Amino acid sequence: MQCDQAQELITAQLDNELGAAEQRALDAHLQSCEQCQHAYAAERRLKQQIQLARQEVTAPAALRREVERAIAGSRAVKEEKSASGFAAWFAFPSWRPALAALLLVIGGGFFYYNKPGQTDFASATIDGHRDLLSGKTALVRYGDANRLRQELARAVGGRFAPVAFDLSMMKLRPVSGFVQKIAGRDVLVTVYQGDGPAITCFTFLGSESDAPGGAERFYDADMKVNFYSFNRDGINAVMHREDNIICILVSKMAPADLLALLRGKSAHA
Repeated sequence: MQCDQAQELITAQLDNELGAAEQRALDAHLQSCEQCQHAYAAERRLKQQIQLARQEVTAPAALRREVERAIAGSRAVKEEKSASGFAAWFAFPSWRPALAALLLVIGGGFFYYNKPGQTDFASATIDGHRDLLSGKTALVRYGDANRLRQELARAVGGRFAPVAFDLSMMKLRPVSGFVQKIAGRDVLVTVYQGDGPAITCFTFLGSESDAPGGAERFYDADMKVNFYSFNRDGINAVMHREDNIICILVSKMAPADLLALLRGKSAHA
């Protein structure tokens, strides 16, 4: 693959528009091309900055009211055109029980998948770690851990920074990181790799309500901190809170080892 082809695929990948074959080809190219790695990182940072800037833009109240009135008027016209046909269809008594059952199923499914969930972050972190292990998520590698941490904090406007760990005794070091959107919130992802099992650290603003409902809770009386352990498909995760900062460590390491890291080696600033 040539670099100009890779540049086009980088844009498509960041917009989630790549097929599986194109993703594999791009990943292979990025592993061997430092120039395209930097281009990938720069474009990703640009998109993150655009997203953050877009969140800070608020339309004037008068303009919002005008747009809302226009949308309401358009919706009323459409509903008027379709009301007679729907009413006639609904008038058949034999359809009513089936329709009621269908609405209950749809409503129940919507509530289940969109309720203020305790599983969104749990599933997303485990899936994210699995994608990193499989190579599905391409990594832009950093040689300087401090620079990596600073760039991650800068990507979220300095609102918070990734929880940092010194895992040199385990021959693991932070090699890459990026910002991920989960349930509408910015999550700082730091990847630790080396001789042992890889560890992914997810840091975000939240509360203990973000722990999955089925997690095992461990209370550390000395630290006065709750730790939450959960797993899926052989991947383990442990979560804890420091003030309003949530940290989730995910790895194939044993839960007890992850818990020990969080209890003894977190160095959040």
